[in-house]
Amino acid sequence: MSEVTLDKEVPLPSSSIWGKCAARILGVLEILHNQTIPILTVLFGLCLLIIYTHITQLKAQMVETIALRGADTYARESSDMREWYAIEAVQRLHVLGIKASGETDGAVPLPTLLSSNLGAQLISGRSGERVRLSSQYPFPQAGDSEPQMDKFQREALDFLTQQPEQSFYQVDQVDGRQSLRFATASRMQEGCVTCHNEKAESPKRDWQVGQVGGIVEVVYPLDSLEKITRMNWLDSYGMMGVLVVLWLGGFGLIVLKLRRVSGELESRVEQRTADLNESHRQLELEIHERKVAENTIRQARDNLEKRVQERTAKLASSNAELIREVAERKRAENDTRSLNSQLVQRSAQLEASNKELEAFSYSVSHDLRAPLRGIDGFSQAVLEDYDDKLDDSGRSYLQRVRAASQRMSQLIDAMLNLARLTRADIHTQDFDMSTIVAEILDDLQKMEPEREVTCVVAHDLYATADPKLLRAVLENLLGNAWKFTRLQEAPCIEFGHGQYKGQAAFFVKDNGAGFDMTYSHKLFGTFQRLHAYTEYPGVGVGLATVHRIIQRHGGQIWAEGAVDEGATFHFTL
Repeated sequence: MSEVTLDKEVPLPSSSIWGKCAARILGVLEILHNQTIPILTVLFGLCLLIIYTHITQLKAQMVETIALRGADTYARESSDMREWYAIEAVQRLHVLGIKASGETDGAVPLPTLLSSNLGAQLISGRSGERVRLSSQYPFPQAGDSEPQMDKFQREALDFLTQQPEQSFYQVDQVDGRQSLRFATASRMQEGCVTCHNEKAESPKRDWQVGQVGGIVEVVYPLDSLEKITRMNWLDSYGMMGVLVVLWLGGFGLIVLKLRRVSGELESRVEQRTADLNESHRQLELEIHERKVAENTIRQARDNLEKRVQERTAKLASSNAELIREVAERKRAENDTRSLNSQLVQRSAQLEASNKELEAFSYSVSHDLRAPLRGIDGFSQAVLEDYDDKLDDSGRSYLQRVRAASQRMSQLIDAMLNLARLTRADIHTQDFDMSTIVAEILDDLQKMEPEREVTCVVAHDLYATADPKLLRAVLENLLGNAWKFTRLQEAPCIEFGHGQYKGQAAFFVKDNGAGFDMTYSHKLFGTFQRLHAYTEYPGVGVGLATVHRIIQRHGGQIWAEGAVDEGATFHFTL
């Protein structure tokens, strides 16, 4: 980015937008300052008008609320009394055989008739107030006459039939007075339903419990409430007058204060105007600098767009290369899938071959055992029966024949054992290898109690593997160590553990005959021996068995040693 040098001598226009805005604001402030008193007076008058209007509305709402509360109280008391009378009096009398009637001389009155008489007593002496029960189906027994319902009563009955839990009211002229007409639903009780449906003169004989049979109407004049509230509102208006006087006194003080302060404000406004002009000039300089910076950014953006286009072309080329690689990978996956299929087939064939080989091995081993037993048995019979007729050479030959047949029998057993161990199912679990090693060494000591061998076994070495197969591994390794330390004066066998490539590794170490590392690759082969049979007898299958068991557990085994310096066998699981 190149450096930018600003010219501080560039002339700036004096009639800019900011100057015009400042001038207009100052003009409006000057007008408000000159007309402060008239404006405040008008605002105060509007406030008084709003307060008066609000108080008037509050008075009307209060009158209506008081009337609604009184009417609701009349209606609910009348309904509650009628329900109580129907349940507690009429029904109990009906059980005793005394029936209520609409007659007034000495008879038990019906709930409706009693409610009407009680309502008349409640409003007696109160001019304009009424409590009455209206129904579309008048009941003569209760003293009802033919229906003569006006518009309000019909509307109230229709509304309360649909919503019996609500109430219905409106303000209307009754007998030339502004009154509140309030209505609630009159619902049929169980005793009322029985009486209304049994009387032959009843205009409706299919009433049900809870059905709306009529309305309870309360008429409440509003002018009496207005007289009561008018005196309280006069006090409020008097308070408003006191507030006006206080406001005028405070307003005068404020005007005097404003006249003193106006001079100071004018000087401050002039100073503020000068500061604004200076700020305006600085702002225009900043705008000029910003324009130069925008031009520089625009150039940088153009350069960036060119780089983006170049990078996009490179990405397109890389994408094409990636597509080719994906296609090649798909072909490789197809080839791998084909090879896997072939491998599955080969595995199946190999399994079948192994089964055939196993059957063959068992067959051969069993077929070989009979001749071997015959050779050994007949040789022993010749030695026993014709011992006096044979010379030393003959006896030696027969003993060698017996030893060879017995060794061949041992080879057959070792082959079968190797096949059985390498094909056995693996059942892994956690077990203590140190305990197994101690048991094996104890068994070896019991078989040769005359030998004194120093045994060092690390404690609490646990492994996760098949205990039976691992016992076979340890028996072979410890048995070899026991065998190859036979000629040592101070034989020593050690079992322990270490680390190999971040993994736990176990070892069996001895100070016996050892071996030449040149031939270490032959150690784990079948029937491979590095020592003479006459010196250290054996069939040469033990280490092969160990190697296959370790491989089946996914581990490794290797050996280290030197002739006459001992050997160490390491293995992992």
